[in-house]
Amino acid sequence: MKNRGKPRSGKRTADAPAVDAFTRSALASDLTWLPDMTSFGKPPLTAEAYVEAYLADPGEWYWSTLLLHDPSEIVLKRVLAIIDQAQLPGHEKALGQLGAGPLEDMMSEELLDRLQHWLPFTPAMRFALSLVRMAVESPVLQQRLKAMLLR
Repeated sequence: MKNRGKPRSGKRTADAPAVDAFTRSALASDLTWLPDMTSFGKPPLTAEAYVEAYLADPGEWYWSTLLLHDPSEIVLKRVLAIIDQAQLPGHEKALGQLGAGPLEDMMSEELLDRLQHWLPFTPAMRFALSLVRMAVESPVLQQRLKAMLLR
């Protein structure tokens, strides 16, 4: 007979869900995704300052969401943090840049799995995702994104 009591505190069991690093609360509590401004001789940024700066001038900050410089996990966290604070119509340029840039580059089943935590999508997320070119993606992936956008 299996022990069906409570698992010991502090121990993760096989049945316990893993914490997803791509949720709103995870982004707020773990700020390792922020660009390292000290390497540019500038003071460190807060999450709020980074997002505000990106939304105000996405052309100046485009480098921070390129997949050439940082791992895709870090870039995705930046993209999600920006989209979470973006408002339409004022931030269309930033959202368009994120959709046609990093979101398009990362489009995959894995990305859509990570975006499940953001359903239902905000208007800002819908706008950014609507600018991802899907013609080269598999029909299954195209249909999955389309279904997510309709939720």
